[in-house]
Amino acid sequence: MLGLGKKEKTPIAEPVAEQPPPRHDTIDSVASTNAVPTEKGDIGALFVERLQAWKHAVGYLEAYVESTEKVHKELAKEYEKVLKTVSEPLREGRHFDQEVGGVASFFENIRTNTQAISHSHTETEKALKLAVLPILEGLHREIKERAKVIRAAADKGLKAVSKARNHTQNHIELLGQHASSFDSVGSHAQPASGGMHIHIPGTHSHNSSGKPKPDSDPYVLKRGILYRLHKQVLEENANRQELLSIQNTMQQFESHILQTIQQAMAEFYKHVGNQADKQKALYGDIVGVAQKLPLDFEWNGFMKRESDVLIDPNVPSRSVDQIQYPNMDHKSTKALIEGPLQRKGKIMRSYSTGYYVVTPSKYLHEFKDNDNFSKEPEPETSLYLPDCTVGALSKEPNGKFIISGKEIGGALKGFTKHDFAFKATSHAEAAKWHEIISQCAGLTTNETPITSPASPTAVGATDEMTGMPPPTYSRTSSQETGTTKTTDLPVMTGAGVESGNGAGSAAADVPIAPVVAKS
Repeated sequence: MLGLGKKEKTPIAEPVAEQPPPRHDTIDSVASTNAVPTEKGDIGALFVERLQAWKHAVGYLEAYVESTEKVHKELAKEYEKVLKTVSEPLREGRHFDQEVGGVASFFENIRTNTQAISHSHTETEKALKLAVLPILEGLHREIKERAKVIRAAADKGLKAVSKARNHTQNHIELLGQHASSFDSVGSHAQPASGGMHIHIPGTHSHNSSGKPKPDSDPYVLKRGILYRLHKQVLEENANRQELLSIQNTMQQFESHILQTIQQAMAEFYKHVGNQADKQKALYGDIVGVAQKLPLDFEWNGFMKRESDVLIDPNVPSRSVDQIQYPNMDHKSTKALIEGPLQRKGKIMRSYSTGYYVVTPSKYLHEFKDNDNFSKEPEPETSLYLPDCTVGALSKEPNGKFIISGKEIGGALKGFTKHDFAFKATSHAEAAKWHEIISQCAGLTTNETPITSPASPTAVGATDEMTGMPPPTYSRTSSQETGTTKTTDLPVMTGAGVESGNGAGSAAADVPIAPVVAKS
């Protein structure tokens, strides 16, 4: 492992008290591209309200049958009380179609025929009490229990989605803070050797106390947003699928409600059929209307009226690739170069492959891989290049170079300076990395991975072991002026790599474009 201590967690924005999700927040009918989309309504509450409407409708029927019992006992005078139970409009009446053929017209038919009933018998009263009411009471309990289950399922999914969205929003706000800080510091041109100027977009000098933390790097924060968006979308799609399943079963349950109502009304007609011809005709008309209720009439009307709130099964699920959020394309989040490199271990001394990134904040981050979704993308190791010394690039065909510096980030990091030996898949690939890293580094030296590190000595001195001159160093940053200078630093041009040595080099501003290393 490259880290020396426990990794710091990604900083969290100012904590915001988590509020219970508002009742109108739920999955939208159309997949949104916003990171935290605005919802149109609470589907769970809508279904519960609809079940309440059905429960009250069944309650109306229960009251109707109970009052019919009394009417059969107390004759015409008491039968007026029956009419009162259905005299008022249905509660939650907007859930029922007002056209002929629906539940609303069915209750209107009951009111009309009940007015004509003036007599009843005790035998009918007993039959209604023992044969019809239990069916409606059982249906009433079924509807109440179904509403309870739907409310619990909807609240659970809504809470998980709200929590995931809060985490995403907090991280997006954190990216906005650090992206603004990055912009406020500004960018500086870095003159290279020979009078040439190299411009790194978004780079800026920091003193030892003001440099940004690696986990506050906008690039790292952006990857953290992708991680949280992935978790958020999983929660949203799971909640959407749960609500869609509830929506699909609601139609079947409503068919069951109507079938049960039809069963109860058929039983009702069976017992009152023995009464007078008039009563038989009146009740027969009531039941006839009930039996003619299409099982999908009310549901189709409901789907049409509430089409802007209900889920459209044909709309695809959300995807992270479709989501836009603030600062996702900010220049501070674009790597100057990124890709796989090999680094020699400190103990085993063998090379291991990692995913490395040089950011506009002048950090060299090491990651295990380029995965932003399955785990939190925290750097294994971070080197702040202005505090590091970069050795020379080895000769072809090898693609090796050394960076000397202190690891940044963990509680135990930053106390000891180490030499980090890197190797690329080819000399040309290594030259790309070495070029950009050298322009960000504090010092460069002509030391190659073959030469052991040695302190600078007087000009003309030689190494006692090899008889060769010791490595020379060139400073690439100045703390006094706050600018960055590069000496003896190769410059990447459109025509290839040229050495910046010599006073005759042409001066030009050469911005460094982000480079993606080949895998």
